[in-house]
Amino acid sequence: MPLFTDRSLPATVRLTGEGHSIFPEEQTPPEALNIGIINLMPLKPDTEYDFLQLMADDPRPIRPIFIETASHRSKHTPPEHLEKFYTTFDRIDPQTIDGIIITGAPLEGVRFEDVDYWKEITGIFDTIRQLRIPSLFICWAAFAAMYHHYGIGWEILTRKISGVFPHRILSHDCPLLRGISDGFMIPHSRFAVWDKNELDNGDRRFRTAAEGDEQGVYMIESLENSEFYICGHGEYSTMTLDSEYRRDTSRGLSPHLPDNYYPDDDPSRPPVDQWHGTALKMMVNWIDLIELKVNDND
Repeated sequence: MPLFTDRSLPATVRLTGEGHSIFPEEQTPPEALNIGIINLMPLKPDTEYDFLQLMADDPRPIRPIFIETASHRSKHTPPEHLEKFYTTFDRIDPQTIDGIIITGAPLEGVRFEDVDYWKEITGIFDTIRQLRIPSLFICWAAFAAMYHHYGIGWEILTRKISGVFPHRILSHDCPLLRGISDGFMIPHSRFAVWDKNELDNGDRRFRTAAEGDEQGVYMIESLENSEFYICGHGEYSTMTLDSEYRRDTSRGLSPHLPDNYYPDDDPSRPPVDQWHGTALKMMVNWIDLIELKVNDND
């Protein structure tokens, strides 16, 4: 089955051109899974495509619902795009949401409590948990939700973690990692890591599911709720790290080359996607969890 969404959304136009089936939102069948995507990224169309391309091949009908914050309006996405394709969390019935993704945001230099939509986003965190909605928290959202729910802080680095890194699985029964081999590759792009001393505090409400030597903890699984805190970017398109590297270079920031990304560390050569299959499998595993919860509630 296809995605059911507005076919004029730039991401769906692109996916249609790539051969994916996109049906109009008004044709959404009653059995479709409603997946909310709270998009906190400045360039929202890029992130829309990144996540939709992971859902587009799933055999189940999916209706993505794009959500923005009510207390902060993006300055980098045209207002007409937001008005046409987005809603806010307070304008929907959260009980109609079957699963939810909250994206990253470029806020690593800001204290959590100083983020202008902190009260709103933590209220959303609490509602999601209260309703036990299966949730993926990505990058900044993962750090923010771990801080809000468990009091786990982060450490801000002086050197950006950028590149594609191997991961070892610590919890082989983690449902999101089912069918994924040890050593799987995922892109990272951040200045923050979790404080391992805080994670190893004996709190049995969560566990570290996967990590790596260079990039640190990648995934934390809540053991009381269907929540996953992920600080990598399996959703990234092949050229995303390249775009970030060239953007930062043009700004005179002297970024280091993304690790394990360009062939022979030569940025004149196109990078090779080493992670898409893994990211697709994780998305399928997550949608399996959503479907299981929906069926249990029927």
